[in-house]
Amino acid sequence: MAKMDWARLLSAERLRYRKAAKAEGRNPFQQDLDRIVFSSPFRRLANKTQVHPLAPNDHVHTRLTHSIEVASVGRSLGAKVGAVVAPRLKDPAITADSFGHIVQAACLAHDIGNPPFGHSGEEAIREWFMRAKDKLKKNGIALSKAERADFELFEGNAQGLRILTQLEMHLNNGGLQLTYAVLGTFAKYPRASGVPRDASYPGGKKMGFFDAERDYFAEIAKGVGLIPRKRGQDYWCRHPLTYLVEAADDICYSIIDIEDGYSLGYLSFDEAMEVLGPIAGKSKADLKKMHPDDAISLCRAMGINSSVEAATAAFLKNEDKILEGRFATSLMDETKYKAAMKKAISVAQDKIYWSDRKTKLELAGAEVIGGLLDMFVDVAIELARLKFDMAAFNSSKPNSRAHERAQALARLMGRCLTTPRNGYEALLCVTDFVSGMTDRYAVDLFQTLKGISTATA
Repeated sequence: MAKMDWARLLSAERLRYRKAAKAEGRNPFQQDLDRIVFSSPFRRLANKTQVHPLAPNDHVHTRLTHSIEVASVGRSLGAKVGAVVAPRLKDPAITADSFGHIVQAACLAHDIGNPPFGHSGEEAIREWFMRAKDKLKKNGIALSKAERADFELFEGNAQGLRILTQLEMHLNNGGLQLTYAVLGTFAKYPRASGVPRDASYPGGKKMGFFDAERDYFAEIAKGVGLIPRKRGQDYWCRHPLTYLVEAADDICYSIIDIEDGYSLGYLSFDEAMEVLGPIAGKSKADLKKMHPDDAISLCRAMGINSSVEAATAAFLKNEDKILEGRFATSLMDETKYKAAMKKAISVAQDKIYWSDRKTKLELAGAEVIGGLLDMFVDVAIELARLKFDMAAFNSSKPNSRAHERAQALARLMGRCLTTPRNGYEALLCVTDFVSGMTDRYAVDLFQTLKGISTATA
């Protein structure tokens, strides 16, 4: 049976590598960490929804704080697994810290492609393109099945890979030019948009890269030696360390969403303790002398620690299955905390995710995203049809054939608007632009362009 090889899985070779000087005191995966941290898309996560759109309480998590916390947990998971696996490899360049830094970097980037308003924003983009089929066809936008799936099944995960490999530092061939190991670990769903959904395997439940990034992902998969799941299809088994990224994310949102729900008043102290207590190994009686806020914080910390230990043990127990691409569940489902984690998700859905305020703002966010797509897709279609020369545009030479309004909106798109060779690339320019917005920028721009507000967007 085919089995992935750790030495290859930890490849420090870079995507579309351009020779650069080695950084003393930093391994290649630490360099990847720095490249992600100092990127613009990572910084914009500070104003993107984690669970609560435009939250009035600054204590509540954003995508940025969530990503930092997931990365912290991921580093611990990676280092713990690495402490067992690295000595077997007998390579002095590979240490427990190497594992930790790879997982940490992938965790930092795991939500970098999320659009405004979180998962409801993804759904808004999908719905718009589903409704716009006839409009696009009427305007001569011919899409292949895979290209159409990129938009109708729009995924923040796939947009994230696009950012890392093409959009950020796009003058470089390969974007940020991260290591194969980090990019492979980042790819939670190593399946192309045109490949049918596979509910039997965690990596096949969603698509993880657009048709535009097929060649990039094929290079990554080859670089780390991922096992193809189906011959002739753009679909591979997960990188083993991806399971640690997923576990870090599961641990953080399951536990921290409960803490946020308590902070916002959606959950009482008793309700929060009923969920967190069993994971932390604490009861109300154990914490009776503590302030309720401190008690919840302590349970969060202890719950994360116990979950990390359990997830590490689950990974090592199932290492062979994972390396053979036969592990078909999540690590947390293989721990004694499976029921407690599912209860946390259930309570969050009942008391937090479906709150009136959150629901109203998500509906408003969908209107904002839909309205922006209405405006900017029209622009992209016009400019693509005219074979609009962005080099001339950027030198302030007007294009006499393009409508003045279209050119004005194009200026707002800035660097997101490249010179599209066809309708597919024109639409990608728009989804790059809209999905890259923060929640507040999207709202402000929509209101300004609709004449609802004259505030500077």
